Amino acid sequence: MEFLQIREPGNESWNKVWELYEDSFPLAERRKVDDHLRACEDDRFYPLSAWEGGELIGLMFFWEWDSYRYLEHLAVNSELRGHGYGSQLLRHLRDSAHTIILEIDPLSNELSVRRLQFYERSGYTLTPYRFFHLPYRLDAKAQELLILSYPRMITKEQHNDFLHFVNEEVIRYCEQE
Repeated sequence: MEFLQIREPGNESWNKVWELYEDSFPLAERRKVDDHLRACEDDRFYPLSAWEGGELIGLMFFWEWDSYRYLEHLAVNSELRGHGYGSQLLRHLRDSAHTIILEIDPLSNELSVRRLQFYERSGYTLTPYRFFHLPYRLDAKAQELLILSYPRMITKEQHNDFLHFVNEEVIRYCEQE
């Protein structure tokens, strides 16, 4: 599997990655193209896509700062789900000394429970911390999310570091008034 950073629009690779992004996440959890392009200019943002034989396998957009990685978006091509590609993407992400933090929806249906189980099988731990993620778009509302971490449960201090980074840095790349 080959990992590429796709940072500029206008080619077929960008179009495929952006289509997967738009198909995989609800509107409130997606940046507008211009906001995404501004994030791509930040050295802490990694818009990785995974390819095999010219076929898009998936994407993972994450932030890296200090000793942390924040997995903001993870998606696998819908035709390839259930074949272990998501686990491969997560293994690639954790191939570092960073503490990895991600969030998921509250456990309100079978899909959200399966998503939690997927991350737990990959070594992530559900933390006792909750998080109200600010919306990516003005017409959306903040949503409560659950926090998972790897390789171990984060401390309250690490959780506060995460909140500070998201609420001060990541939010800069969301739609603003």
